[in-house]
Order: sequence, then C-alpha cells, then structure tokens
Amino acid sequence: MDEGVLHLRNGDLSVDVSRFGGSLLSASYRGIFFLKPTPTAGLASRLLGAEASFPLVPYGNRIEANAFDFGGKRFLMQPNTADPYCLHGDGWLAEWEVISQTSSLATLRYVHCSEPSSPYAYETIQTVKLADDGVAISLSVANKSDIPLPYGLGFHPFFPRTPRTRLKAQAGRYWTERAGHLPDVSISVPEGLDFAASRPLPAHWINNAFDGWNGTAWMEWPEDGLCLSLTADSIFRCFMIYSPDAHADFFCFEPMSHLPNAHNMIASGGLVTLMPEQNLAGSMRLHPAALPPPILHKHEAEQQNAHQRLEVGTR
Repeated sequence: MDEGVLHLRNGDLSVDVSRFGGSLLSASYRGIFFLKPTPTAGLASRLLGAEASFPLVPYGNRIEANAFDFGGKRFLMQPNTADPYCLHGDGWLAEWEVISQTSSLATLRYVHCSEPSSPYAYETIQTVKLADDGVAISLSVANKSDIPLPYGLGFHPFFPRTPRTRLKAQAGRYWTERAGHLPDVSISVPEGLDFAASRPLPAHWINNAFDGWNGTAWMEWPEDGLCLSLTADSIFRCFMIYSPDAHADFFCFEPMSHLPNAHNMIASGGLVTLMPEQNLAGSMRLHPAALPPPILHKHEAEQQNAHQRLEVGTR
C-alpha cells in the first residue's frame, strides 16, 4: 500500500482503492477503464469529486438550508464543502481505516462522532471485492447516536463519456431541477430522458433524480468495445444522472437509497429511520465485458460481405 492506496487485482480486473474518502481511484477491465480514473492521489478533502467513485454516507446529495426537522426537533448543520448546502455526507471527506485486505478484497471503516455541525454519529464499513465477473461494492452504516435519525446510502461513480456512449436504466418518475441543484417536482420521465431503452446521453446539462428504479442499468462504449452491467440491491430505488454537456469526458450514474434533499420532503423520500445501534446496508455490482458485435440484418450482412470481397480483389 503506497500513500494510502490499495491495489486490487483479479484476472482481467484491476481496481485501486484509497483510504482517503473510501474512494475508488480507478477500475479497469483488460486494461480499459470502466470508471474514469482520477488524476490525483485520491485526497477527497482536497479535490472534491476527483475520484473514480466514492461512497455516500450517511446521506447523498444536498440538504436544503442545512437544516431538517425530525422527531419534533430542529437539526442545524454546516456546509462541508464550498457548496452552500451540506453535500454527500461525511465519508467521502474522511480518512478510512483498512481493517482487512487481500489481493482481491479490501474492507475499510470510518467512524464519525457527533459534532456541532451535524447530529450524526455513526460507523460505516465498505467492502470492495473483485470476483471473476466483476466488482462488488458493499456499504453499511450503523447509528452510533443516542437518538433515532434518518439515514441513507449511495454510490457516486464517474463513468467515461465518449461520443457513442449509451445508457439503459428504467425509472418510474423524473425530478426536475431547481435553484441550488435541488429537486423540484416529480413528473413522468420526459421522452428525451427516458432510458428504458438504450440511448445516447443528452448533449445538454443533466443533473436530475429518477425514482422507481428497478436496480439495473446497462452501459456501452462502442469505441472501446466495452459494455457494463450495473445491479444494485433493492434499497437503491433512486438514481441521479449528472453530466455537464456533450463535451464532458464523464457522466455520473449514482444509485441512491433516497432522493436528494429527502430530509426536507413531506414524506421520507427514501431515508430510513435507524434507532441507536441499528444499521442499513446495500451493495452495488459492476460487471464489465467485451461488447458483443452488432447483429446485422440480412441486407447489411450481404453489403458487408460484398465490401470485404471487393477489398480482397483490390489488394
């Protein structure tokens, strides 16, 4: 382990994990990155969001006004980054302890104590495991406070974005975005953003929540001959998609157990109330593979064969 980086390998898979932020710095299959590698040493507290993936704990995304009401009490919080709102919890900004490691598995732990800027006290454990067919990332959180509190979990991976990248992920509803990058209203999924069937990413800004997710997604990078199946446990009923525009070299597809700003929604928004010492857990699995060649219709195959015969005849 050098400078807090754990190098995991298993066959065609390679993943680098950092103690800083409990983050993944890179993930590749047969030398091709299926998570966008970080250009840094993974110091999440210095370069926010520069990692290939990081955990969201004890909640994901933003809490409006840095405050929420729960159990008849008003809890006040403080911003944890340059963003005006509390963002992505604490785990991604902290140094984690390695509690076990093999050549293909790493388990890390982070303990957060309550402080004036947040009511949360918890222990979180993350395991990154490489199997023959993919990478499994498991995350759990236990409430170490002496009062019940609402908790959530999520993952924030950065995937490569190429001109021909395609995404498939079925959702029931779509949330518009309002000022402060907060969800506004829930509507039917717009046709241009309906990923129930595989389609390219939009050319414009997207930073929206989707809910009613079935826990599966499919991605393709034809330029690299690579595809990826993503599956998540049933607690992850929501996902976020973020990408600035078509010129960006990444997009984020973020499985979450709750909606952004769920702390301030009339309903729970997916947050789970944990009594002291209760825990919440869930896993995400990434299965990269070589992209199968496209299935050609009969006339396309005939044209391709004719073209190949012509090439042979002119050599």
